[in-house]
Amino acid sequence: MIGRLDDYLSPAVTRTTLYHVVRLGLRMYIVSLLVAGGYSLLWLAEFADVIPERLVSTIWIAIAVMGTLFLVLLIPLFYVSQSSDR
Repeated sequence: MIGRLDDYLSPAVTRTTLYHVVRLGLRMYIVSLLVAGGYSLLWLAEFADVIPERLVSTIWIAIAVMGTLFLVLLIPLFYVSQSSDR
């Protein structure tokens, strides 16, 4: 299987690079499963009235704030990484 990929890719792309890409993809897949599972558990706990409504509201607001902070920090980091002034 790797032999076929070697034929299609340039010599600069090595097997190690391909392994790193696959490893990164698997990590992203596992993180997305964990996030989806966490949201599902939170939704089920909210639906079953296991968690008080004020606590659920606080958790949802905290998740929204963390997502916003992540994006606010990610945008400048992206532009810094794209600049050629290093």
